[in-house]
Amino acid sequence: MNRSILVISPEREVLQGVEQVLAAAPGVRLDWQATTLAEMNGHAVQMSGGYDMILFRAAGGDPAEIRAATDLAKGRSGDTVLVAMADAGLSITEAHALTRAGIDAVLPISILAEELPEQIERLQRDRSHRPERMGRLIAVSQARGGVGATTVAVNLADRLLSPADRRRAKQTARVALVDLDLQFGTVGSYLDLPEQEMLMQIAADGTIPDANFLRQSMPVLPGGLSVLAAPTRFVPLEALRNEQVTAILDSLLSTNDYVVVDLPRALAQWIEPVVRRADQLILVSDIAVSSIRHCRRLIDFFTADNIALPVQVVINNESRPLFPSALHREAAKVLERPLDHWLPHDAKAAHNAADRGRPLSQVAPRSSLSRAVGRLAASIHARFPAAVQTKEAL
Repeated sequence: MNRSILVISPEREVLQGVEQVLAAAPGVRLDWQATTLAEMNGHAVQMSGGYDMILFRAAGGDPAEIRAATDLAKGRSGDTVLVAMADAGLSITEAHALTRAGIDAVLPISILAEELPEQIERLQRDRSHRPERMGRLIAVSQARGGVGATTVAVNLADRLLSPADRRRAKQTARVALVDLDLQFGTVGSYLDLPEQEMLMQIAADGTIPDANFLRQSMPVLPGGLSVLAAPTRFVPLEALRNEQVTAILDSLLSTNDYVVVDLPRALAQWIEPVVRRADQLILVSDIAVSSIRHCRRLIDFFTADNIALPVQVVINNESRPLFPSALHREAAKVLERPLDHWLPHDAKAAHNAADRGRPLSQVAPRSSLSRAVGRLAASIHARFPAAVQTKEAL
């Protein structure tokens, strides 16, 4: 299949590097603009219709580049894939800004030789075969055991059912909750669900589940939340394969507005397809120094091959301080992101919900914890509007 790629960079060495990487790729036409994306003054938008992919050198820290990237993403034609090439000086915050602008991927220049051919195939395949409506994947991980990540995942999924703009929405959003903590997952017991052994079954049989299989296997709660719980019996963490997790996620993303995944604390090989598909990674932590340091290590791990992955740290069991202390400021500096979301300690509401096997919104909707989770859900609704929220606009 013939492909056309435009490289935007003032450095000829970048073009030569891309040429070397793609030398063995048949049917690739490569063009070069010896300038920056910002200096093209909108011409990149006009040119985008003639290319399958646009690679541009990311300067970092340049507001004009972010504006140009936003314009390019909004004005691109067809399935043109947009990729920023970054050096080691580009911070996670700057990479995050590019993805928020609509850039499909941010690739470190250091791994272009290894990653670019595969990324070209994957990104073009993903865009050309994307279902008519693709949901958003929100992954939830924990800085340490017992910090409350499952409580956050369950109640976040529940609150995502209600669109941010209820007046315009014709129905609730479609949300799936997946517990991939094969050994110690508690989503099923938290929601008082019958034993669910589907993950153990597919791990044992080697089954690649499809949408119909999942639809028949996942119970749906009265509020509309569909749940894939972890097995009740012990399953080796490596029992699942990458292709099985990929099939589960892709099927659910094609039929839901949001898919919330509760990740295990241990880092298995099959976490890679989760991270690759994640639109948002939420790290649940407390403010302890040890937890913040572990958060930093997890951020580095999850963004090692995807520096543009949006990572949001949620501080659990602590109310938002009126004035951040020196410890809070230092934590935000270490994590390279603001501490925007705080979930207050509300043991009575949390225990009451868990004891009844129901989400907070049904048991203690006016509790401080329930309201804080609602604000977290609202921030995700604002960034990733569900299809049901935009039907009238369409």
